[in-house]
Amino acid sequence: MRNFMASIFKGLFGGGGQTPETVVQPRPRYQRPRPSMPLAPTEPAADALPPPPPDMADGHDPELSAKLRRIFDRRDPTQAGSIHLLGLGSLHEQLGSRWPAVAARVHQLTAKLLDQHLTPHDAWFRHGEEAYVVVFAQLGAEQARLICAKVMEELQLVLLGHADTENIRVHTAMREIGSDVLLVPTSLKDMLSAVRKEAVADAALAGPIAVRSEGFRASLLARAGPSQVRYRPVWDVQKQVLSLYMARCCRERPGRTPLWGYDCLDDPEDMAGILALDLHVAREAIETSLELYENRFRFFLSLPLHFESLAVTARRQEVMAVLRTIPRNLLPFITYHLWAVPDGVPTGRLSELVSALKPFGRTVMMEVASPTSDVSVAEAAGIRVVNLTLPPGASVERWAPEVVRFATQAARHRLMPAVEGVDSLAMEDQCEEAGVRFLSGDLIGGWVDVPEHVVRRSRTDFVRQGVNLRGGLSD
Repeated sequence: MRNFMASIFKGLFGGGGQTPETVVQPRPRYQRPRPSMPLAPTEPAADALPPPPPDMADGHDPELSAKLRRIFDRRDPTQAGSIHLLGLGSLHEQLGSRWPAVAARVHQLTAKLLDQHLTPHDAWFRHGEEAYVVVFAQLGAEQARLICAKVMEELQLVLLGHADTENIRVHTAMREIGSDVLLVPTSLKDMLSAVRKEAVADAALAGPIAVRSEGFRASLLARAGPSQVRYRPVWDVQKQVLSLYMARCCRERPGRTPLWGYDCLDDPEDMAGILALDLHVAREAIETSLELYENRFRFFLSLPLHFESLAVTARRQEVMAVLRTIPRNLLPFITYHLWAVPDGVPTGRLSELVSALKPFGRTVMMEVASPTSDVSVAEAAGIRVVNLTLPPGASVERWAPEVVRFATQAARHRLMPAVEGVDSLAMEDQCEEAGVRFLSGDLIGGWVDVPEHVVRRSRTDFVRQGVNLRGGLSD
Protein backbone atom coordinates (compact mmCIF):
# COMPACT_ATOMS: atom_id res chain seq x y z
CA MET A 1 0.00 0.00 0.00
CA ARG A 2 2.96 2.33 0.65
CA ASN A 3 4.05 1.86 -2.96
CA PHE A 4 0.49 2.41 -4.16
CA MET A 5 0.03 5.68 -2.27
CA ALA A 6 3.46 6.96 -3.24
CA SER A 7 2.71 6.31 -6.89
CA ILE A 8 -0.68 8.05 -6.62
CA PHE A 9 0.80 11.23 -5.24
CA LYS A 10 3.69 11.11 -7.64
CA GLY A 11 1.23 10.71 -10.49
CA LEU A 12 -0.93 13.57 -9.23
CA PHE A 13 1.78 16.07 -8.38
CA GLY A 14 4.81 14.88 -10.35
CA GLY A 15 8.20 14.58 -8.68
CA GLY A 16 11.77 13.52 -9.22
CA GLY A 17 13.06 10.12 -10.06
CA GLN A 18 12.88 8.77 -6.51
CA THR A 19 11.02 5.57 -5.91
CA PRO A 20 9.35 4.74 -2.59
CA GLU A 21 12.34 2.55 -1.76
CA THR A 22 14.80 5.44 -2.13
CA VAL A 23 12.91 7.98 -0.05
CA VAL A 24 14.91 8.93 3.01
CA GLN A 25 13.36 7.77 6.29
CA PRO A 26 11.23 8.71 8.05
CA ARG A 27 8.56 8.64 5.38
CA PRO A 28 6.89 12.01 4.69
CA ARG A 29 3.35 12.42 5.98
CA TYR A 30 1.09 12.47 2.95
CA GLN A 31 -1.50 15.22 2.88
CA ARG A 32 -4.77 15.12 1.00
CA PRO A 33 -4.50 17.45 -2.00
CA ARG A 34 -6.49 20.63 -1.65
CA PRO A 35 -8.79 21.78 -4.46
CA SER A 36 -6.42 24.65 -5.15
CA MET A 37 -3.33 22.40 -5.56
CA PRO A 38 -2.01 21.85 -9.10
CA LEU A 39 -2.27 18.34 -10.50
CA ALA A 40 1.29 18.46 -11.80
CA PRO A 41 3.99 21.14 -12.09
CA THR A 42 3.90 20.96 -15.88
CA GLU A 43 0.13 20.79 -16.30
CA PRO A 44 -2.67 23.28 -15.68
CA ALA A 45 -4.39 23.27 -12.29
CA ALA A 46 -7.47 21.14 -11.76
CA ASP A 47 -9.69 24.20 -11.67
CA ALA A 48 -8.32 25.28 -15.03
CA LEU A 49 -9.20 22.06 -16.81
CA PRO A 50 -12.26 22.08 -19.05
CA PRO A 51 -15.39 20.70 -17.38
CA PRO A 52 -16.05 17.02 -18.04
CA PRO A 53 -18.93 16.04 -20.30
CA PRO A 54 -22.27 15.18 -18.63
CA ASP A 55 -21.93 11.45 -19.33
CA MET A 56 -18.45 10.11 -18.63
CA ALA A 57 -19.39 6.43 -18.66
CA ASP A 58 -17.40 5.89 -21.84
CA GLY A 59 -14.22 7.47 -20.46
CA HIS A 60 -13.74 9.82 -23.44
CA ASP A 61 -12.49 12.79 -21.44
CA PRO A 62 -8.82 12.80 -22.58
CA GLU A 63 -7.47 14.99 -19.76
CA LEU A 64 -9.04 12.89 -17.01
CA SER A 65 -8.19 9.61 -18.73
CA ALA A 66 -4.53 10.61 -18.91
CA LYS A 67 -4.36 11.38 -15.22
CA LEU A 68 -6.19 8.24 -14.17
CA ARG A 69 -4.03 6.16 -16.49
CA ARG A 70 -0.93 7.55 -14.77
CA ILE A 71 -2.33 6.36 -11.45
CA PHE A 72 -3.17 2.93 -12.86
CA ASP A 73 0.27 2.54 -14.42
CA ARG A 74 2.01 3.00 -11.08
CA ARG A 75 -0.52 1.05 -9.05
CA ASP A 76 0.37 -2.30 -7.50
CA PRO A 77 -2.38 -4.67 -8.72
CA THR A 78 -1.90 -6.91 -5.66
CA GLN A 79 -3.00 -4.12 -3.33
CA ALA A 80 -6.52 -2.91 -2.61
CA GLY A 81 -7.73 0.56 -3.49
CA SER A 82 -10.07 2.18 -6.00
CA ILE A 83 -10.62 5.39 -7.93
CA HIS A 84 -13.96 7.15 -8.33
CA LEU A 85 -15.45 10.24 -9.88
CA LEU A 86 -18.15 12.40 -8.25
CA GLY A 87 -20.10 14.74 -10.50
CA LEU A 88 -22.20 17.68 -9.35
CA GLY A 89 -24.07 18.00 -12.63
CA SER A 90 -27.39 16.72 -11.31
CA LEU A 91 -27.15 19.05 -8.32
CA HIS A 92 -26.41 21.94 -10.68
CA GLU A 93 -29.54 21.10 -12.68
CA GLN A 94 -31.75 21.00 -9.57
CA LEU A 95 -30.39 24.30 -8.25
CA GLY A 96 -30.92 25.89 -11.65
CA SER A 97 -30.40 29.65 -11.73
CA ARG A 98 -29.24 29.61 -8.11
CA TRP A 99 -26.09 27.66 -8.98
CA PRO A 100 -23.77 30.63 -9.76
CA ALA A 101 -24.61 32.24 -6.41
CA VAL A 102 -24.11 29.08 -4.33
CA ALA A 103 -21.42 27.22 -6.32
CA ALA A 104 -18.60 28.36 -4.03
CA ARG A 105 -20.48 27.19 -0.93
CA VAL A 106 -21.33 23.89 -2.63
CA HIS A 107 -17.64 23.24 -3.26
CA GLN A 108 -16.75 24.23 0.32
CA LEU A 109 -19.34 21.83 1.68
CA THR A 110 -18.24 19.06 -0.71
CA ALA A 111 -14.64 19.46 0.43
CA LYS A 112 -15.72 19.35 4.08
CA LEU A 113 -17.78 16.19 3.56
CA LEU A 114 -14.94 14.48 1.70
CA ASP A 115 -12.53 15.33 4.51
CA GLN A 116 -14.99 13.93 7.05
CA HIS A 117 -15.56 10.62 5.26
CA LEU A 118 -12.07 9.86 3.91
CA THR A 119 -9.09 8.58 5.87
CA PRO A 120 -5.72 10.37 5.96
CA HIS A 121 -4.41 7.80 3.46
CA ASP A 122 -7.03 8.64 0.82
CA ALA A 123 -6.88 11.56 -1.60
CA TRP A 124 -9.19 13.71 -3.69
CA PHE A 125 -8.88 16.57 -6.16
CA ARG A 126 -11.13 18.80 -8.25
CA HIS A 127 -11.62 18.07 -11.92
CA GLY A 128 -13.25 20.86 -13.88
CA GLU A 129 -16.03 22.94 -12.40
CA GLU A 130 -18.39 20.17 -11.28
CA ALA A 131 -16.44 16.98 -10.60
CA TYR A 132 -14.12 15.42 -8.02
CA VAL A 133 -11.72 12.51 -8.40
CA VAL A 134 -11.52 10.44 -5.19
CA VAL A 135 -8.73 7.92 -4.66
CA PHE A 136 -9.14 5.31 -1.91
CA ALA A 137 -5.93 3.71 -0.67
CA GLN A 138 -7.41 0.57 0.88
CA LEU A 139 -11.13 0.20 0.23
CA GLY A 140 -12.40 -1.90 -2.62
CA ALA A 141 -14.79 -0.60 -5.25
CA GLU A 142 -18.06 -1.49 -3.51
CA GLN A 143 -17.24 0.03 -0.12
CA ALA A 144 -15.67 3.10 -1.70
CA ARG A 145 -18.70 3.65 -3.95
CA LEU A 146 -20.98 3.69 -0.92
CA ILE A 147 -18.83 6.30 0.82
CA CYS A 148 -18.84 8.49 -2.30
CA ALA A 149 -22.60 8.08 -2.58
CA LYS A 150 -22.98 8.99 1.10
CA VAL A 151 -21.13 12.25 0.45
CA MET A 152 -23.44 13.08 -2.43
CA GLU A 153 -26.54 12.13 -0.44
CA GLU A 154 -25.57 14.39 2.48
CA LEU A 155 -24.76 17.18 0.06
CA GLN A 156 -28.24 16.98 -1.50
CA LEU A 157 -29.94 16.74 1.90
CA VAL A 158 -28.24 19.91 3.13
CA LEU A 159 -28.77 21.92 -0.05
CA LEU A 160 -32.13 20.61 -1.30
CA GLY A 161 -33.77 19.00 1.71
CA HIS A 162 -34.06 15.64 -0.06
CA ALA A 163 -31.84 13.13 -1.82
CA ASP A 164 -32.54 11.74 -5.29
CA THR A 165 -31.06 8.24 -5.01
CA GLU A 166 -31.77 7.51 -8.66
CA ASN A 167 -29.71 10.44 -9.95
CA ILE A 168 -26.86 10.18 -7.43
CA ARG A 169 -24.25 8.36 -9.48
CA VAL A 170 -20.68 7.38 -8.67
CA HIS A 171 -18.33 6.60 -11.57
CA THR A 172 -15.72 3.93 -10.81
CA ALA A 173 -12.50 3.90 -12.83
CA MET A 174 -11.73 0.51 -14.43
CA ARG A 175 -8.92 -0.66 -16.78
CA GLU A 176 -10.00 -1.52 -20.31
CA ILE A 177 -8.09 -3.35 -23.04
CA GLY A 178 -5.94 -0.91 -24.93
CA SER A 179 -5.04 1.13 -21.83
CA ASP A 180 -8.18 3.23 -22.11
CA VAL A 181 -9.74 4.21 -18.79
CA LEU A 182 -13.37 3.21 -18.49
CA LEU A 183 -15.63 4.99 -15.98
CA VAL A 184 -18.49 2.71 -14.95
CA PRO A 185 -21.50 4.51 -13.35
CA THR A 186 -23.58 3.11 -10.49
CA SER A 187 -26.62 4.80 -8.92
CA LEU A 188 -27.10 5.09 -5.17
CA LYS A 189 -30.48 3.38 -5.56
CA ASP A 190 -28.81 0.29 -7.02
CA MET A 191 -26.12 0.32 -4.33
CA LEU A 192 -28.64 0.48 -1.51
CA SER A 193 -30.70 -2.25 -3.10
CA ALA A 194 -27.64 -4.51 -3.30
CA VAL A 195 -26.73 -3.74 0.32
CA ARG A 196 -30.25 -4.57 1.50
CA LYS A 197 -30.23 -7.88 -0.37
CA GLU A 198 -26.86 -8.76 1.11
CA ALA A 199 -28.04 -7.82 4.63
CA VAL A 200 -31.15 -9.98 4.25
CA ALA A 201 -29.04 -12.89 3.09
CA ASP A 202 -26.60 -12.49 5.98
CA ALA A 203 -29.47 -12.25 8.47
CA ALA A 204 -31.01 -15.44 7.12
CA LEU A 205 -27.71 -17.27 7.59
CA ALA A 206 -27.06 -15.82 11.03
CA GLY A 207 -30.53 -16.62 12.39
CA PRO A 208 -32.56 -14.47 14.81
CA ILE A 209 -30.72 -11.67 16.60
CA ALA A 210 -31.58 -9.46 19.52
CA VAL A 211 -33.06 -6.09 18.57
CA ARG A 212 -31.87 -3.14 20.63
CA SER A 213 -33.78 0.05 21.33
CA GLU A 214 -33.34 2.42 18.44
CA GLY A 215 -31.69 5.78 18.95
CA PHE A 216 -29.95 5.31 22.30
CA ARG A 217 -26.60 3.74 23.14
CA ALA A 218 -27.07 0.10 24.02
CA SER A 219 -24.19 0.36 26.48
CA LEU A 220 -25.92 3.23 28.24
CA LEU A 221 -29.35 1.66 28.47
CA ALA A 222 -28.16 -0.60 31.27
CA ARG A 223 -26.75 2.20 33.42
CA ALA A 224 -28.63 5.37 32.41
CA GLY A 225 -32.11 6.29 33.54
CA PRO A 226 -35.05 7.06 31.27
CA SER A 227 -35.05 10.23 29.20
CA GLN A 228 -36.68 13.21 30.87
CA VAL A 229 -37.05 16.87 30.03
CA ARG A 230 -35.34 19.42 32.26
CA TYR A 231 -35.27 23.24 32.13
CA ARG A 232 -32.60 25.86 32.77
CA PRO A 233 -33.20 29.61 33.24
CA VAL A 234 -31.60 32.22 31.01
CA TRP A 235 -30.80 35.68 32.40
CA ASP A 236 -31.57 38.71 30.25
CA VAL A 237 -28.69 41.04 31.14
CA GLN A 238 -30.36 44.11 29.63
CA LYS A 239 -33.76 43.67 31.26
CA GLN A 240 -32.34 42.07 34.44
CA VAL A 241 -34.89 39.24 34.49
CA LEU A 242 -34.99 35.45 34.38
CA SER A 243 -37.66 35.00 31.75
CA LEU A 244 -36.53 32.26 29.35
CA TYR A 245 -36.19 28.56 30.15
CA MET A 246 -34.29 26.20 27.84
CA ALA A 247 -35.77 22.71 27.52
CA ARG A 248 -33.37 19.80 27.08
CA CYS A 249 -33.37 16.02 27.25
CA CYS A 250 -31.55 14.49 30.22
CA ARG A 251 -30.65 10.94 31.27
CA GLU A 252 -29.33 10.42 34.79
CA ARG A 253 -26.40 8.05 35.41
CA PRO A 254 -25.68 6.87 38.98
CA GLY A 255 -22.25 8.04 40.08
CA ARG A 256 -21.61 9.91 36.84
CA THR A 257 -22.62 13.17 35.22
CA PRO A 258 -25.96 13.07 33.37
CA LEU A 259 -26.23 12.85 29.61
CA TRP A 260 -27.65 16.01 28.06
CA GLY A 261 -29.27 16.84 24.76
CA TYR A 262 -28.06 14.92 21.73
CA ASP A 263 -25.41 13.14 23.80
CA CYS A 264 -28.29 10.86 24.81
CA LEU A 265 -28.25 9.41 21.30
CA ASP A 266 -26.36 6.30 20.30
CA ASP A 267 -25.39 7.61 16.89
CA PRO A 268 -25.19 11.39 16.40
CA GLU A 269 -25.91 10.82 12.71
CA ASP A 270 -29.00 8.67 13.31
CA MET A 271 -31.62 10.92 11.72
CA ALA A 272 -34.56 8.92 13.08
CA GLY A 273 -33.14 9.06 16.60
CA ILE A 274 -32.50 12.82 16.35
CA LEU A 275 -36.05 13.46 15.17
CA ALA A 276 -37.54 11.23 17.87
CA LEU A 277 -35.57 13.07 20.55
CA ASP A 278 -36.65 16.50 19.28
CA LEU A 279 -40.30 15.46 19.12
CA HIS A 280 -40.15 13.96 22.63
CA VAL A 281 -38.71 17.16 24.14
CA ALA A 282 -41.16 19.36 22.22
CA ARG A 283 -44.25 17.40 23.28
CA GLU A 284 -43.22 17.24 26.95
CA ALA A 285 -42.19 20.89 27.13
CA ILE A 286 -45.32 22.16 25.36
CA GLU A 287 -47.55 20.15 27.66
CA THR A 288 -45.74 21.47 30.75
CA SER A 289 -45.81 25.03 29.45
CA LEU A 290 -49.54 24.86 28.75
CA GLU A 291 -50.29 23.52 32.22
CA LEU A 292 -48.23 26.28 33.87
CA TYR A 293 -49.78 28.93 31.64
CA GLU A 294 -53.25 27.85 32.77
CA ASN A 295 -52.00 28.31 36.34
CA ARG A 296 -50.96 31.90 35.53
CA PHE A 297 -47.23 31.20 35.15
CA ARG A 298 -45.62 33.40 32.51
CA PHE A 299 -42.21 32.59 30.98
CA PHE A 300 -40.58 32.06 27.58
CA LEU A 301 -39.81 28.51 26.48
CA SER A 302 -36.88 27.58 24.23
CA LEU A 303 -37.31 24.33 22.29
CA PRO A 304 -34.21 22.61 20.81
CA LEU A 305 -34.42 21.50 17.19
CA HIS A 306 -31.63 19.75 15.32
CA PHE A 307 -30.87 20.90 11.78
CA GLU A 308 -31.43 17.35 10.52
CA SER A 309 -34.95 17.30 11.97
CA LEU A 310 -35.85 20.15 9.62
CA ALA A 311 -33.53 19.57 6.66
CA VAL A 312 -35.68 16.86 5.03
CA THR A 313 -39.29 17.59 4.10
CA ALA A 314 -40.71 14.39 5.60
CA ARG A 315 -39.03 14.97 8.97
CA ARG A 316 -39.91 18.65 8.97
CA GLN A 317 -43.58 17.81 8.45
CA GLU A 318 -43.49 15.68 11.60
CA VAL A 319 -42.02 18.61 13.52
CA MET A 320 -44.63 20.98 12.10
CA ALA A 321 -47.41 18.57 13.11
CA VAL A 322 -46.30 18.85 16.75
CA LEU A 323 -45.87 22.63 16.58
CA ARG A 324 -49.40 23.02 15.21
CA THR A 325 -50.69 21.65 18.51
CA ILE A 326 -49.38 24.71 20.36
CA PRO A 327 -52.33 26.93 21.38
CA ARG A 328 -52.28 30.37 19.81
CA ASN A 329 -52.03 32.07 23.20
CA LEU A 330 -48.73 30.27 23.83
CA LEU A 331 -47.06 31.12 20.52
CA PRO A 332 -45.71 34.53 21.67
CA PHE A 333 -43.84 32.71 24.47
CA ILE A 334 -42.10 30.09 22.29
CA THR A 335 -38.58 30.37 20.85
CA TYR A 336 -36.59 27.79 18.89
CA HIS A 337 -32.95 26.84 19.38
CA LEU A 338 -31.38 25.44 16.20
CA TRP A 339 -28.53 22.97 16.75
CA ALA A 340 -25.85 21.52 14.46
CA VAL A 341 -26.36 23.94 11.57
CA PRO A 342 -23.52 22.92 9.20
CA ASP A 343 -20.91 25.43 8.10
CA GLY A 344 -21.42 26.59 4.56
CA VAL A 345 -25.17 26.03 4.48
CA PRO A 346 -26.64 28.38 1.84
CA THR A 347 -28.57 31.37 3.16
CA GLY A 348 -31.66 30.41 1.18
CA ARG A 349 -31.64 26.93 2.70
CA LEU A 350 -31.42 28.24 6.26
CA SER A 351 -34.00 30.93 5.53
CA GLU A 352 -36.40 28.21 4.42
CA LEU A 353 -36.12 26.47 7.80
CA VAL A 354 -36.37 29.67 9.81
CA SER A 355 -39.43 30.78 7.83
CA ALA A 356 -41.10 27.44 8.59
CA LEU A 357 -40.63 28.01 12.34
CA LYS A 358 -41.57 31.69 12.60
CA PRO A 359 -45.37 31.20 12.49
CA PHE A 360 -45.08 28.96 15.55
CA GLY A 361 -43.10 31.18 17.89
CA ARG A 362 -41.56 34.46 18.88
CA THR A 363 -38.03 34.08 17.53
CA VAL A 364 -35.31 31.68 16.42
CA MET A 365 -31.83 31.35 17.88
CA MET A 366 -28.88 29.32 16.58
CA GLU A 367 -26.09 27.42 18.32
CA VAL A 368 -22.59 28.16 17.00
CA ALA A 369 -19.81 25.58 17.02
CA SER A 370 -17.05 28.01 17.99
CA PRO A 371 -16.48 31.72 18.72
CA THR A 372 -15.11 32.17 15.21
CA SER A 373 -18.08 30.59 13.39
CA ASP A 374 -19.45 32.65 10.52
CA VAL A 375 -22.76 34.14 11.68
CA SER A 376 -23.45 36.24 8.59
CA VAL A 377 -25.72 33.50 7.23
CA ALA A 378 -27.73 33.63 10.48
CA GLU A 379 -28.39 37.34 10.03
CA ALA A 380 -29.43 36.89 6.40
CA ALA A 381 -31.73 33.99 7.29
CA GLY A 382 -33.70 35.98 9.88
CA ILE A 383 -32.21 34.49 13.06
CA ARG A 384 -32.06 36.93 15.97
CA VAL A 385 -29.93 35.25 18.65
CA VAL A 386 -26.72 33.21 18.40
CA ASN A 387 -25.62 31.07 21.34
CA LEU A 388 -22.12 29.95 22.32
CA THR A 389 -21.76 27.10 24.83
CA LEU A 390 -18.61 27.15 26.95
CA PRO A 391 -16.99 23.82 27.89
CA PRO A 392 -17.30 22.64 31.54
CA GLY A 393 -14.85 24.45 33.81
CA ALA A 394 -14.02 27.10 31.19
CA SER A 395 -11.53 29.55 32.71
CA VAL A 396 -11.87 33.30 32.32
CA GLU A 397 -8.23 33.61 31.25
CA ARG A 398 -8.69 31.19 28.39
CA TRP A 399 -12.19 32.14 27.24
CA ALA A 400 -12.49 35.89 27.84
CA PRO A 401 -10.88 36.78 24.46
CA GLU A 402 -13.08 34.21 22.70
CA VAL A 403 -16.24 35.61 24.28
CA VAL A 404 -15.26 39.13 23.22
CA ARG A 405 -14.59 37.92 19.67
CA PHE A 406 -17.92 36.10 19.54
CA ALA A 407 -19.94 39.03 20.93
CA THR A 408 -18.23 41.51 18.62
CA GLN A 409 -18.97 39.44 15.54
CA ALA A 410 -22.60 38.96 16.60
CA ALA A 411 -23.06 42.69 17.14
CA ARG A 412 -21.49 43.40 13.74
CA HIS A 413 -24.24 41.31 12.15
CA ARG A 414 -27.00 42.79 14.32
CA LEU A 415 -27.48 39.58 16.28
CA MET A 416 -27.98 39.24 20.01
CA PRO A 417 -25.22 37.08 21.57
CA ALA A 418 -25.98 34.49 24.25
CA VAL A 419 -23.49 32.43 26.28
CA GLU A 420 -24.21 29.15 28.07
CA GLY A 421 -21.88 27.72 30.71
CA VAL A 422 -21.39 30.81 32.91
CA ASP A 423 -20.46 29.36 36.31
CA SER A 424 -18.65 32.24 38.07
CA LEU A 425 -19.05 35.94 38.69
CA ALA A 426 -15.74 36.54 36.94
CA MET A 427 -17.06 34.93 33.75
CA GLU A 428 -20.37 36.77 34.10
CA ASP A 429 -18.47 40.03 34.41
CA GLN A 430 -16.47 39.29 31.25
CA CYS A 431 -19.61 38.40 29.30
CA GLU A 432 -21.42 41.52 30.44
CA GLU A 433 -18.46 43.73 29.51
CA ALA A 434 -18.30 42.07 26.08
CA GLY A 435 -21.96 42.93 25.47
CA VAL A 436 -23.50 39.47 25.76
CA ARG A 437 -27.27 39.83 26.08
CA PHE A 438 -28.31 36.43 27.51
CA LEU A 439 -26.48 34.26 30.06
CA SER A 440 -27.11 30.77 31.42
CA GLY A 441 -25.14 28.34 33.52
CA ASP A 442 -24.59 27.27 37.13
CA LEU A 443 -24.26 30.87 38.28
CA ILE A 444 -27.58 31.84 36.74
CA GLY A 445 -29.48 28.72 37.78
CA GLY A 446 -29.34 24.94 37.59
CA TRP A 447 -31.55 22.49 35.73
CA VAL A 448 -35.03 22.12 37.21
CA ASP A 449 -38.01 19.84 36.61
CA VAL A 450 -40.48 22.70 36.10
CA PRO A 451 -39.93 26.27 34.84
CA GLU A 452 -40.79 29.15 37.15
CA HIS A 453 -42.57 32.45 36.74
CA VAL A 454 -40.61 35.43 35.36
CA VAL A 455 -38.56 36.98 38.17
CA ARG A 456 -36.22 39.95 38.41
CA ARG A 457 -32.52 39.22 38.99
CA SER A 458 -29.48 41.45 39.11
CA ARG A 459 -25.81 40.70 39.59
CA THR A 460 -26.16 41.87 43.17
CA ASP A 461 -28.80 39.19 43.69
CA PHE A 462 -26.40 36.53 42.44
CA VAL A 463 -23.73 37.70 44.87
CA ARG A 464 -26.16 37.87 47.80
CA GLN A 465 -27.62 34.43 47.17
CA GLY A 466 -24.26 32.83 46.53
CA VAL A 467 -25.48 31.11 43.39
CA ASN A 468 -22.22 29.45 42.32
CA LEU A 469 -21.36 25.76 42.47
CA ARG A 470 -17.65 26.25 41.79
CA GLY A 471 -16.81 28.70 44.54
CA GLY A 472 -15.81 31.46 42.16
CA LEU A 473 -17.77 34.30 43.78
CA SER A 474 -14.71 36.12 45.08
CA ASP A 475 -13.69 38.87 42.67
